[in-house]
Amino acid sequence: MSPRHVLLQQIGTDIVRFQDASADFDAAVGEVLALGRAELVCLAQLHFGGPAPMSAVARGTDVERLELAGYVRREAARGGRRLVLTEHAREWIETLWGPLSVDGMRLMEPLSDADLKVVAGFLTAARAVQERHASRLSKLLDTPGGSPAARRRGGLSAAALSRVQLFVEAHLARRIRVGELAKRSGLSVFYFTRAFRQSTGMTPHAFVQQRRVERARELLSHPAHSLGDIGLAVGFSSQSHFTTVFRRVTGLTPAVIRRSVAPR
Repeated sequence: MSPRHVLLQQIGTDIVRFQDASADFDAAVGEVLALGRAELVCLAQLHFGGPAPMSAVARGTDVERLELAGYVRREAARGGRRLVLTEHAREWIETLWGPLSVDGMRLMEPLSDADLKVVAGFLTAARAVQERHASRLSKLLDTPGGSPAARRRGGLSAAALSRVQLFVEAHLARRIRVGELAKRSGLSVFYFTRAFRQSTGMTPHAFVQQRRVERARELLSHPAHSLGDIGLAVGFSSQSHFTTVFRRVTGLTPAVIRRSVAPR
């Protein structure tokens, strides 16, 4: 494993831990304020963006609950009503989020303007990547493989198939056992394998390999990633294994695909 690959793995691990820590912090704030995630998002939007039309309030937000708690109020505005943050809410925000903001600013003090531009650019690009993949995963929920007709023929339900597909997407970088997939469907390995093939037209193993190849094709457009690193990133044990499976699925080698998508 190259030093770069080790570093990228460490960054990936740290990002996941950062997300977990952020979720823990938000959960603690929610406990203190007796609010759910949607309500916390609404408070943050009002704090940073100012008063907002009722139509712009985050979906799932219990506005009445926020009003009863004294965190927001409705007021007349051009074109309808808008939601405004109360001073009571601002005091709580300063108490709960203020120290975190101060520590965050202290962390960034040693960074130059050029460094900050790199960080800002990375975060913008990373958010776009997350949004794109969130959209990709949401489309799996509309897959036709789990239709009632498929279930009558012995296939998986739409919900079970989606759970399996989402699990595969989230774990392509490591070995995926059929038993893990069967567990997501609530079936034994034997019945799951048969039902999965009925729903998708392929075995679980073939599906995982296909998804690895499709993910690899996306990564091949980034010249900074070597073929070996891409193979490891999508779960192949070696570059030769990656090349063999890729050629079997697409009819071409990864190197040929890379040359075809390389900037000219």
